[in-house]
Amino acid sequence: MLFELRLAWRDIRPSLRKFIFMVTAIALGVGSLTGIKGFSQALDRAMSRSARDLIAADLAVRMNFSPNKEELAVFDSLTRRGCETTRVTETLSMASSARASRPLLSNIKAVDPRLYPFYGNVELDPALPLNKLLADDAAAVSQDFLIRTNSAIGDFIQIGAGRFRIAAVLRSEPDRLASGVDLGPRILITRNGLTRSGLIQFGSRLSESFLFRLPSQGLGLEEAEQIVKGGLQRHAHIADYRNPNPSVARGLDRMANFLSLIGLLALLVGGLGVATTIHTYLQQRLDSIAILKCLGGRSRQILRIYLLQGLLLGAAGSLLGVGLGYLVQMLFPPLLKGLIELPTHLELAPGVALQGFAIGIVATLLFLLPPLLAIRKVRPVRVFLREMPETQYSTIQRLRHDFIPLASSLILLLGAGLLASWLAESWRRGFGFIAGLAGAILILAAGAKLLLLVLKRLPRPSSLALRHGLKNLNRPGSHVASVLVALGIGVAFILTVYFIQTSLLSQIVKSAPANYPNVFMLGITERDKDPLWAFLKTQPGITDAGAPIPAVPARLQRIDEKTAEETDLEPHDRRYFQMEFVLTWTAALPPDTKILEGQWWHAPYGTPMISVGESAARSLKIHVGSILEFNSSGHIVRGKVVNIREVEFGRPGSNNQFIFSPGTLDGLPASYVGALRMAPPDVARFQSALFTKFPSITSIDVGQVLARVQQLLDRISNVIRFIAFFAILAGIIILASSVVATRYQRIREAVLLKTLGATRAQVARIQAAEFLIVGLAAGLIGCLLAAAAADYLLGKLLETEFNFQWLPLLVGTLATAALAIAAGWIASRGILNHKPLEILREN
Repeated sequence: MLFELRLAWRDIRPSLRKFIFMVTAIALGVGSLTGIKGFSQALDRAMSRSARDLIAADLAVRMNFSPNKEELAVFDSLTRRGCETTRVTETLSMASSARASRPLLSNIKAVDPRLYPFYGNVELDPALPLNKLLADDAAAVSQDFLIRTNSAIGDFIQIGAGRFRIAAVLRSEPDRLASGVDLGPRILITRNGLTRSGLIQFGSRLSESFLFRLPSQGLGLEEAEQIVKGGLQRHAHIADYRNPNPSVARGLDRMANFLSLIGLLALLVGGLGVATTIHTYLQQRLDSIAILKCLGGRSRQILRIYLLQGLLLGAAGSLLGVGLGYLVQMLFPPLLKGLIELPTHLELAPGVALQGFAIGIVATLLFLLPPLLAIRKVRPVRVFLREMPETQYSTIQRLRHDFIPLASSLILLLGAGLLASWLAESWRRGFGFIAGLAGAILILAAGAKLLLLVLKRLPRPSSLALRHGLKNLNRPGSHVASVLVALGIGVAFILTVYFIQTSLLSQIVKSAPANYPNVFMLGITERDKDPLWAFLKTQPGITDAGAPIPAVPARLQRIDEKTAEETDLEPHDRRYFQMEFVLTWTAALPPDTKILEGQWWHAPYGTPMISVGESAARSLKIHVGSILEFNSSGHIVRGKVVNIREVEFGRPGSNNQFIFSPGTLDGLPASYVGALRMAPPDVARFQSALFTKFPSITSIDVGQVLARVQQLLDRISNVIRFIAFFAILAGIIILASSVVATRYQRIREAVLLKTLGATRAQVARIQAAEFLIVGLAAGLIGCLLAAAAADYLLGKLLETEFNFQWLPLLVGTLATAALAIAAGWIASRGILNHKPLEILREN
């Protein structure tokens, strides 16, 4: 083995420069993988290390409704056992500043600054303790609120009926990760300030969090959690410091797994570069291999020599990739800014370096096998018959003579599938990813073969540069098919993300009915309902303002006299009995609604009747004729299901899962939701007038919400593009590698053309034409593949229509061509500088 290792080093040492691109391709793939996995592990460690800070407590209970007396009694029982308790309320509201032209939709968070937070710190500017800065008439606002309202510290803002002085800039909160995505700037006030604002009315949309700090002795975490779970009848999110935010943790894990698969894509493209580079290298070493066999070397020994060479290069690329991974890990958190709130300090995860190094070695080994197996077919007699042309066989004939290359290809696919499954933490997703990637590679490879065949049959171009550029595509060692596959895969992935990003929201907007509301009003009380609609009649620009939509919170108790435990529902479907539904009533069939079973009601209504949404009916196994029983604030409401409906486009009142016939919910406390349509330029003026007249009513501009969603989609797309760009780079590396591998042939060609009278500019145009054709072909095939993938994902999975766009396809194709030309010129620099005499003397 030492002899083989020494011989491998002696053989490869003069050719190290040829393998720079191979090492770089491996480094790019390993770097993307190591960066993603390293960031994920560093985040897990940071969350574990500061778990209590992430929920600001030992135990946190979060609910999307106001607790009733029974639920408050459960929390009080923990307080009597020695727990410290504080309550946090979050809601949406309009906030107005004298310097702003319109009120701003904001996330309001009310806390008790004497107790909140139990763990961690609220970072403020100026940097003072929260209980020193936050008074009942003061507020801390996020930086984007100051920017969007042109306000400053010391100014006054209006929230509901309360007036607050901006006392500080809110930098971060310890439990910020649990709050989800914001629809507007964040404002922190006291609980007494929330009472002053008058925002919390019956039916207000809010979320309540109860934070508990356990005593040092007496009450353990397990017991406290069991008390809460056993006492709460409605659905609530319960988190503790051992698992501070399960849903966020699952989301981050899924994101890391998905991005790791994209990183694996870059590594596999780099592996393709390994295979092409080694194949070209072996083609140049066939005589040396034959001589070694003449001297008594066996195929296994020679195969091990070149295998050691490949593994040494793979190890070098993997080490370089580990260093690149640390750089990616440091650059990654800023890309997530605006998507999630990350812990302040993220440490590097050294354990991932070993994983990334091992993955790089395994991937290198998998891609080395197919080209190395060709060593077995080299015969010693080649030394004497090198000038004789080799017999060419078709792919099927080669497989009949030797099935081992097919077996090595299957091993390659299996190994890639295992790597993908490990990264995705799912056999199905891992092998599904590899199957999709293999299909894309086959399409690109077929496209490359078809392109070469078509170019051969094209009429002879009159342009010298184009004519020679086309001929050069079939130069031995050029690996045009591999280059097209590598570049096309990267282009296809990035453009697929772009198509989905640009199509999703635009198609949702286009599919909305013409009369769909663009302004919604929340928190309308019974007292404000009639004055509000009288006010709306006086406002110009409103083209459609329907009747107020009632909302009655209630919990499902029985279906056909059966409780949740008595039904045959699946455990995950029984959770609907713990949810709080919003009931409503209407006489007419809501717009954009289709009756699937039964009939809609007509006056006189008689017995209470219920219309059930398709999703609830499917999950709860409800059918026409079922008797449903609800509990609303202690009042029992019963009704008979008379129809099952499907909503084609959700809007307030129509997308409620349970709609009652008029009169059934009379006497129950209700809040109302308003929806209207008006010209977008009039929305700002209307919101200002509404806030002045009804400060406790929250108005939501759909246009602003869609803009916020578009921002989130843009950020997600940037994260994916950042990782997918490594695949593009790997494809460029393969192109450059193929140019370097054929450098000697290119020099001879350039010298012969100069000898025959060609100018330097003509030779340069010939090379540019070759790179242009490769880039255009890779870009075009990749873009068409992206369009097909986007059409499938949008149509089949997201049920959204995909409109094909020529401009992105044209830009993607031209950009790929430009990258190919740039990479080709950089890799072939110096070729035109050789003098004819240098090469002619060799012959």
